Amino acid sequence: MKLPHITLHWLENSRAQRILWLLEELELPYTIKKYTRDPVTLSSPPALRKVHPLGKSPAITIEDGTRTVTLAESGAIIELLVEQWGNDKLGALPTGDLQERANYLYFLHFAEGSLMTPRMIEKELIRMAKRASGDEVSQEPVRNAVESSMDGFVNPLYKKNFDLLEQFLKDREFFGGSRLSGADIILLYPIQILEITLGYREYPLCRAWLDKMMQRPAFNRAITNGSLNEPALLGRWDHHD
Repeated sequence: MKLPHITLHWLENSRAQRILWLLEELELPYTIKKYTRDPVTLSSPPALRKVHPLGKSPAITIEDGTRTVTLAESGAIIELLVEQWGNDKLGALPTGDLQERANYLYFLHFAEGSLMTPRMIEKELIRMAKRASGDEVSQEPVRNAVESSMDGFVNPLYKKNFDLLEQFLKDREFFGGSRLSGADIILLYPIQILEITLGYREYPLCRAWLDKMMQRPAFNRAITNGSLNEPALLGRWDHHD
């Protein structure tokens, strides 16, 4: 099968790094087009909206000699690349084991569904607190509301989700079966941000899983061509401010 040429639209400190890792694991030819965040707002640049209307990263452009296809969303990108050019790598094992197939699909979608939901809520709470920071009248009530939401909803939801991952890893090395799969690829980013949410102290198996992924040659080639995400730069609600 003729391999396509893929352009990865890569934004620093983003989910795009895991797609770069995927491309290295699949040994597909690719080019990286890099984008930097706004130094103040950390938003993606307007140039990304020329690639995809939502201006999100990751996005890929696939050229196969007859047409050009652009695709965004990590899960969709992983599914398409593994399905089309995986050569039996990184998908669910073709054993007919229904439970393994179910695990693969569950974690492939859990990563950007249930697992990232508290992160999205937290980011909006941070924005609310920042908007109110210059208003003496609303600053304290907003801050109290944010802290109440973090303590009463966001942090418990983080804990429930990461407890599930930690429990799953008690007798497994990978999330999608007995080998590396797209489920592991997509969980890279959420497990990296565990560092700034709950911390790794109560999640040693998640930490060990991350360490193991970081030892893979393809992972390190991806770091060389991109960069290692720095979760601390992505923002976290700090009630001590």
